[in-house]
Amino acid sequence: MNRPQIVRFAAFVTVLAVLLGYVVYHRTSPNATAYTTVSPQKQQAQSVTNLENYFVNYRMHRDRVMTEEIATLKALISNPSISQSAKDEATATMVRDTQELKEETQAEGLLSARGFPLSAVTITQNKAVVVIGASNLDSEQIGRIADTITEVTSLPPQDVVILPKS
Repeated sequence: MNRPQIVRFAAFVTVLAVLLGYVVYHRTSPNATAYTTVSPQKQQAQSVTNLENYFVNYRMHRDRVMTEEIATLKALISNPSISQSAKDEATATMVRDTQELKEETQAEGLLSARGFPLSAVTITQNKAVVVIGASNLDSEQIGRIADTITEVTSLPPQDVVILPKS
C-alpha cells in the first residue's frame, strides 16, 4: 500500500468518524428528563437506540484509535533519527493495521447484508471477535456469522468468537 492510498484511507476514516458523531449527536434528545413514565413500546425503542449507540460509539472509538495510531506510525516513518529497521517495522505495522481495519469494515458490511445490522468486528492476526446486537443466537445464525468471518479473514471457525449483546 503506497503513501497516497494510506493518506486517502486516513481521510476516509476521519470523515466517517465525523459523520457517525453527527448521527449520534442528533439521535439523542437534549430535552429528555430523568424521571418520566415510559411505555413498554417506548422502553423497547430506547433499548434499541442504546444498542445502536453502543455499536456506533464502538466504531467511532475504533476509528479514532486507528487514526491516532496511523499518525504515530507516520511520524515514526518520517523521522530521520529513527533506524531503517524501526521504520520498516512501523510500515509493516501500519499495513497490517490497515488491512485488519479493512477486513473488520468488510465483515461488518457483509454481516449487515446477511441480517445482522448491529455488529462490531475486531480482527487480529489469529482471532476474530464478533459482537452481535441480539439477546441470543441460534445455531443457524452462529453458522452464518462464522461463515462470513472466515470468508473475509481466512481464519478457521474455531478462531472466531461470537458474542451476543442485548
